[in-house]
Amino acid sequence: MKRTCFLIGTILVAAAFSSCVLQRANSDASQARTVTVSGTGNVGVQADIATINLAVVTTNRSVMEASRINADAVAKVRSDLIKAGYPADSIVTDGYTINQDVSYRNGATVRGDYRVSNSMHIVMRNISNIGNAIDTAVNAGANEFSSIIFSASNMEGALREARTEAVKKAYEAANLMASTAGAELGRVISITEQRNGGFVPVVNNSTLADAVAETATMVNPGKQNVSVTVLCVYEIQ
Repeated sequence: MKRTCFLIGTILVAAAFSSCVLQRANSDASQARTVTVSGTGNVGVQADIATINLAVVTTNRSVMEASRINADAVAKVRSDLIKAGYPADSIVTDGYTINQDVSYRNGATVRGDYRVSNSMHIVMRNISNIGNAIDTAVNAGANEFSSIIFSASNMEGALREARTEAVKKAYEAANLMASTAGAELGRVISITEQRNGGFVPVVNNSTLADAVAETATMVNPGKQNVSVTVLCVYEIQ
C-alpha cells in the first residue's frame, strides 16, 4: 500500500513538472521576438496590347429606321476595319441598347427620337496602328469613344520580377535592423502582398465627330509601372 502511494505521488509530481515545462514553452513561443518590415518592387512594362472601346450611335423618330441605320453603320465599321487588316475576331460587340428620349413640358411627357447604340471593342496586338484603327472606325461611322485600355503580354513575368525585388528589399531591411540591434535574423513567419500600379485606361467619354483630321490620330501608351509591396514578419534571435 505504501509502495502504491509512493508511485502515485511520483507520477503526480512528474505530471506537474511536465505541465510546468509545457506552459513555459508556450509562454516563450508567445513571446517570440519578431521584426516587421516592408519592401517594394517596381518594374516598368511596355504595353504591347490595346483595347479600343467605341460605339455607333444613331437616332431617328422611327425605332425601325434608327435600328436599320445603326446596323448599316456597324456593318461598314466592321467591313472597313477588316479591309484595313484588323482580324474579324478582334472586333467584338459589347452591347446593344435602344432608348427613347423623353422630356417633360408643362407637366406633359414628350417623347422624342429613338436612340440606338451598338458598342464594340477592338483588340490590337500592334499598338503602332491604334491611330489608324480609330480613324478607320470613325470614317466608317463610329461616333462615340469611351476608352483605350493598354496591357502587356508579359505581365506575369513583370509581376514575378517585382515580387522578387520586393521580397529581397524586405529581407535586406529586416537583416539590417536585426544586426543593428545586436540580434540575428531568423525564419520568415509571414508574407503579405499588396499590388499597385498597372495599366490605366485612357478615357475620353466623348463623341468622335471631331476626331478625324488631316493627320492620323496619335496615341502613345508609354511605359507603365507594375508595383508590388510585401509586408514580411521575421523572427529575430
